[in-house]
Amino acid sequence: MNSSVKILLFPSGFSHFCLFFFLVIHNSAAQITDPNEVRALNSVFQQWDVKANPRWWNISGEPCSGAAINATSLDDYNPAIKCDCSFENGSICHITELSVFAWT
Repeated sequence: MNSSVKILLFPSGFSHFCLFFFLVIHNSAAQITDPNEVRALNSVFQQWDVKANPRWWNISGEPCSGAAINATSLDDYNPAIKCDCSFENGSICHITELSVFAWT
């Protein structure tokens, strides 16, 4: 029986690109906030007539991003939320804290 192994070699830069591409795709799974929690948050804000500053708040529909998931303190923003994105292998976020103070 004649068996052979073919080894395909790529230039170093190409293999680094492939590894980088794999890591970016693999680690960029979309994290989404539970849609029921987004609706509830929007409802509360509407009833309280609270408007989030678009410079601080992601008003594109994904509230669990930016300051909501990093080490930023709730005291740094008004209104503010904090999220835990460790559910469903890191793909689902739940709002765990809400802060609104002295709203006028």
